[in-house]
Amino acid sequence: MSGEAPREAPAPSEGVGLSLEEVRTMLIKEHGTSVGKDDPLLMMVTLNNAFLGEYENLLKNHNEALTTFLTEAGAQHLDAARQAAETVTKGLSASSIGVIQEHLHGHRKAMASFQNNMTWLAVIVAISATVNVAVFVYRGLL
Repeated sequence: MSGEAPREAPAPSEGVGLSLEEVRTMLIKEHGTSVGKDDPLLMMVTLNNAFLGEYENLLKNHNEALTTFLTEAGAQHLDAARQAAETVTKGLSASSIGVIQEHLHGHRKAMASFQNNMTWLAVIVAISATVNVAVFVYRGLL
């Protein structure tokens, strides 16, 4: 083909494909047919095992590339999210403090007005009580 030496099919102990002996045993078990060690049918097993080995290597390469890409992309997105969160937090903190200060200022005004009104009410109650006592004393004297 391209002048490269053909690669050996991975051994079944590597977890790829079936051994020739396993295929011969399976054919006997399933079909009751014995196949000799030099049967051309077993060449297909060798070719399929080689294909599976190459496919497994391809999957490993793709897995490594995807893992690298997703790790880098995930880190970039995490950094962007972290920066956005910090920006939002700083903005909210500044605006929240301003809003809280405005509310507190409004509450201070309302509290001062309430205290002033309570003082006037206490004076009115005291005058009213004094007038009531004076009227009862005056009527008691008559």
